[in-house]
Order: sequence, then C-alpha cells, then structure tokens
Amino acid sequence: MMKRKQSQIITILSFPIVLTIGIVLIPVVTNYTDHRLAEEAVAQVARWFSGHVISAIGFSFSILAVGVIESHLRSVSGALPRMALPLVAAGAGFYAAGLGADGIGPVAVQAAGYSPVIFFDGSGMWVTGIFIAGTIVFGSGLLMTVIGSIRQGLLAGSSRYICFVSALLFMVAPAILSGWALYGVAVASFGVFAPFAFALSHKLK
Repeated sequence: MMKRKQSQIITILSFPIVLTIGIVLIPVVTNYTDHRLAEEAVAQVARWFSGHVISAIGFSFSILAVGVIESHLRSVSGALPRMALPLVAAGAGFYAAGLGADGIGPVAVQAAGYSPVIFFDGSGMWVTGIFIAGTIVFGSGLLMTVIGSIRQGLLAGSSRYICFVSALLFMVAPAILSGWALYGVAVASFGVFAPFAFALSHKLK
C-alpha cells in the first residue's frame, strides 16, 4: 500500500516537475512579437531545443497524473467528468506538437544557414493556433478534473481554491506575449497538482 501511494504521488508530481525543468531551460524571450529577440534565444541551441523537448515530454506526464486521480476516485465510488481525461490527453497532444515545432523548427532553419526569423515569420499563426487549441482543450480538462475532485470530496479546504485559481492561471498565462509567462505556467502546474498529491497522501493512509 505504501509503495502504491508513493508511486501515485510521484506520478502526480512528475508533470509539474518535468514541465518546470523544461521551462527553466528555455531562454526567456521578453517579447514574442519581436522575432529578433527570439532569434537571439535560439542561438542558445542546446537550451532552446532541450527546454522545448523536455516541456513537451512533461505534458505526457499530465495524462498519467489525471489518470491516477481518476483511478483513485473510481476506487472510492466516485468519478471525474467523462471528458476530463480525454480533454487533458488531447490538450497535452496539442501542447507537445506546438512545443516540438517551436523547439525544432527555428533550430533546423538556423542549421540550414538561414535566420530563425524566417521560421517565426512564416509559422506564427500555425504554431500560435496549436498553442491556443492546447490551452483551451487542456485547460477545459484541467478545470473538469479540479471541479470534479472538489465535488467528490478529494479536494477540501483551501486546496479547493488553490487548485481552481491555479487552473485558471494555467489557462490565462500563455496569453501573455512574454517568455516570463511560462514561469506563471510552471507555478500554476504546481498549484494544481501539488494539492492533489497532498490530498492523496492523506486519503491513502
């Protein structure tokens, strides 16, 4: 029982931890509308590439984390809304696709001897559209997970408000056109999933 509890807690926390590592590695672009600043960030190839890839991998852990939460609720005769996990999975896919494109595209263009600005100028609407879709779909699943867990009694007290506000922040932060907004996303991910890990650590005693 103890090993199962530890495994579930680690699984839940793996998403914010891996996502934050990736975000910290990505060089900060203070203004995404200035593609020259993005070009300077891409010059730090190792950090730009690894940060985006690790962040993309992090979103795969979000599916496992919500799966653990849903599994626990089912074991105590509760359940998340039916679409919560599918929306989180689909949203994670959008995020992974956007992060992959944004991480590999400008680096590949630079390796070919061209300015990464070409990539940012030409793919802006495509990549931005993927991130917008990811934010809406993933955020909807995240809110369903939080609200469903509150209704089922898994989240109680101040953790209800922390999770709910953090889920909203997770959806709003990407709309800020600055790399610093990614740090808001990182904080929000902990704000959502750390209370879940804490709640399960007590429920499974």
